[in-house]
Amino acid sequence: MKIGEFAKAVGTRISVLRHYDREGLLCPVFTDKFTGYRYYDETQTERYYRIAELKDAGFSLAEIREMLNGCGDIDELFRNKKLQLEQTLHNLEKVKKNMSAVKFDENSFEPITENIDMPFENDERVVGKWEIVSDEAVQAGDKKRELYFLPNGERYWCYGWTKGKLLYDDGYNTFANDYTIEEHTDGLYMVVRFKSYDYMKSGKLTPVVLKQLDNKRYTKDGIARKDNIDLPFRNDERVIGKWKTVDYILTKDEFSPVVNNDKQLYFKEAEFFENGSCTVKYSDEIISGNDMICWTKGYMLKKWNSTACAYEIRNSDGRDYLIMEWKSGDYRWGGMDTDYYVFIRE
Repeated sequence: MKIGEFAKAVGTRISVLRHYDREGLLCPVFTDKFTGYRYYDETQTERYYRIAELKDAGFSLAEIREMLNGCGDIDELFRNKKLQLEQTLHNLEKVKKNMSAVKFDENSFEPITENIDMPFENDERVVGKWEIVSDEAVQAGDKKRELYFLPNGERYWCYGWTKGKLLYDDGYNTFANDYTIEEHTDGLYMVVRFKSYDYMKSGKLTPVVLKQLDNKRYTKDGIARKDNIDLPFRNDERVIGKWKTVDYILTKDEFSPVVNNDKQLYFKEAEFFENGSCTVKYSDEIISGNDMICWTKGYMLKKWNSTACAYEIRNSDGRDYLIMEWKSGDYRWGGMDTDYYVFIRE
């Protein structure tokens, strides 16, 4: 039997059989070197069922391999497993008692919501590009983080400024952070007293040190990350139609089929038309028109912010799901990886 036929016969997935092969638990009787096809014998069904039983009993794949390949003392392995399970039951009862005695808050975190609509006062010294050089950032091994102070306090991503204040708004927290300027022999430095997580919990400010890299007059659009949106139209019959968002995920590995979701999603829906036109709805805002947005096979092209958002379609439980990149300010100005919205076909 080919691997697909054997998987169907024992009621498992092909990926499971391939994993068992790599682990030396259940290897095909023959592998064709030319085609790569794996072949199994009917007599191997018993070995598969034995592996499944031992897994259900709590044995690891390494322990199962020892037993089935005759490399270990079966009686001793069973005695040790029984002791482990008894200890697990003891720990389970202990945790249950502790859980019933303590009341856990779902989330004690409260955002800061200060008014940051301040009148702009210029401070020409701070205009330009800065790099965070605090010891904590360097020791953490993070990639270099840069911050721009745009002319006239223009805001981009989470940041804006007025003289003596770095303004922060991530859509959840809004607050102003005091800064001071220090001139050293190797350049201009800034110390920002940032209202980080410690401030939210205890009122403690976190000093963040920045060094000025240049004093160029950058613009919000000029520093934004841009994709190639000049792609020719290629048709994709599968994507044509209307899609409704049902989930928001950080990576595509997090995808799981869902029809309805209680999450409050900003991206509401998208509709793809045959000629490459499309319409999207964000909250209460609708965007359409080929000068603003269009699509080609594999991408939604958002011309208003120069992002090409890749998409793919997966079928699960008889339903089509559209997984599409979401290139927010985190991607465009923060240098972060994209996250994703999940849609279901209406």
